[in-house]
Order: sequence, then structure tokens, then C-alpha cells
Amino acid sequence: MRASTSHAAALRLTDLALPGRVYLGSAAPELPRRLPCGIAAIDTLLGGGWPQGRISELNGPPSSGKTALALALLAATSRRGEVVACVDLADALHPASMAAAGADLHSVLWVRPPSPRDGLRCTELILQAGGFAAVVLDLGQQLPHRLRLHTWPRLLHAAEQSHTAVVVVAAQPVAGSCAIISVQMRPRQTLWQHGLWPLFDGFESVATVERSKLGKPGQRTLLQVRSDPTGDGRWETGDDDLAQHPSVEADVCR
Repeated sequence: MRASTSHAAALRLTDLALPGRVYLGSAAPELPRRLPCGIAAIDTLLGGGWPQGRISELNGPPSSGKTALALALLAATSRRGEVVACVDLADALHPASMAAAGADLHSVLWVRPPSPRDGLRCTELILQAGGFAAVVLDLGQQLPHRLRLHTWPRLLHAAEQSHTAVVVVAAQPVAGSCAIISVQMRPRQTLWQHGLWPLFDGFESVATVERSKLGKPGQRTLLQVRSDPTGDGRWETGDDDLAQHPSVEADVCR
């Protein structure tokens, strides 16, 4: 009797002229759209790019390529005519390098707040303003202490409302369960120009999806960041332990 009553109620619900989709018995959330960063190996690793309307994390030690990768997202997005923002607690953004990577600086909002608390507040205000395709929050190496528990849920809600891809750059994960994906950058080796006096030519890092709510974690790729990139975006072959994943010499901000 209960089964027939529930079935009848379900039929009546489906007859209602409700806006959107009606799901009975289970939720079926839509997958977030992706915002590509223009580096094919990273976009493939992320399943098409950084999730929009969500918080993602990009972690790693100094000289691992995390800041360069975040700024590459801003450069690629601004080239497509969209507005982006960088909340730069690390003071790591170099406008000349972003311009050399093809960024439209007229579409880049650069904020340098005095403290992590101010940086988080600036990020929230930018998201609430709307109109930004991507926002990078670079916390630097000094992690903020005593963050209020509602900080990240508030930012996540603001990102969902504005459909903005938020990428938090830090030495280690800070957003907890509010982050939909966490990418760890690990330096692998330093690259040098051969000659009478060897010159620094960049570094090689491994990008690994440490945690993901969208797919299986553990996927990784090899990325080379050149101090004087050629810009040809040529593909290279990784070592044996990375042979199943593509590696790329990328023209990213340096």
C-alpha cells in the first residue's frame, strides 16, 4: 500500500509545471564547467580545465611552478577577452611577464592586500561583484593562522553564485572540503643552458591531482617552466614513471 501511495505521489510531482529539472529519489548535480589554462597537459590532467563556480587548490614549495601555473590561467583567460583578478599576498605577479605570455593587462585586476585576512575579504568582495571568469588567491608561503571556520564556505558560496573559477595558491592545502580539486606541484630538477658558463634555464616539476571530487586522484603530468620560453608549445616525452602522461614545455609566466 505504501509503495503504491509513493508511486502515485511521484506521478503527481512529475505533472507539476516546475521550472528546471525535478529529480525523484536521488540528487543529480550538474558537473561544473571548466576554464582551460591554455597548457594542454594541465587542462587534460584537470579534465578540461579549472572548475568554474568552485574553489580549487594549487599547492607546492617555492620554485615548484605553482605561481607560474596560476598566472598562466589568468593570462590565457584574459586573452579570450574575459576579466580576471589576482589577490596577490605573495607579491608574485610580474606584469611584464604576464604581458610577454600574452595577457591583456587591461582585463587583469591586481590586488595586493596587507594581510591574509584582508586578502580573503578582497577575494569575497571580488566574487560578490561578479563578472570575473577567474580569481587567483595567492597566499604565498606564510599560511594564514586562525582562519574562521566560515571563511571557506563563504568563498565557496560566492564562487558558486558568480560562476568564477577560484584557484587558491599556497604551500599546502588550506580550504579543506570546500576545495573541489587539489593539485600538488613538486620540483623535479633544475634546467640549465649548456655553455662555458651554465645559465639557469628553468625547472621541471610534476603536477599531481592529490584530491578530487570530480574523478580519480593520483593522475600526474610533467611540466617544464622555462625562464626564456620559445613559445612554440612543443610536446616532449616524460621519463618512464611518467610515460603514461604527457609532458609539455609550456610558455607560462615566469
